[in-house]
Amino acid sequence: MAHQTPDLIARRRHLRLDCLCLLLLILSACSSSDQVEQQSRTAASASQTVMMTLDAWAAGAAPTTYTVDTLQSIGKTLADAGAQIRSAQTSEPAEQASLTKAVYDLSVAVALAEAGLQAGDRPEVQDAQQDLRLASRSLATAYAKYFAPKP
Repeated sequence: MAHQTPDLIARRRHLRLDCLCLLLLILSACSSSDQVEQQSRTAASASQTVMMTLDAWAAGAAPTTYTVDTLQSIGKTLADAGAQIRSAQTSEPAEQASLTKAVYDLSVAVALAEAGLQAGDRPEVQDAQQDLRLASRSLATAYAKYFAPKP
């Protein structure tokens, strides 16, 4: 076994430390993208849940109390998803901002629907449903741009 000089040992430690830092940097970039993807999917799923719940309410198949409770829960989910998307470290700030805006718009539409339900204002709920559809399309577009292959 060859004798290792202190200089060689120190260089190996620095090399390992450099490799570890590079690995952590790569993993953090991947985990941010994964976080954005997961939260975007959560927002899309929440949007679909709200639309189905409001459709059931409009058809008389879901009671108002249940519908309001569902929207309140979804509103919290969307707020959390938006915060996590906004706080992710990303190399795509414009696309990230578009995703954050779409999730915010979903949250606003859910809040408007909830207010309409509590007030017994069916036209307000219908307007909120339209806003929800538009925000869902915006989310899908922003998601596609964020995860589109980069040249």
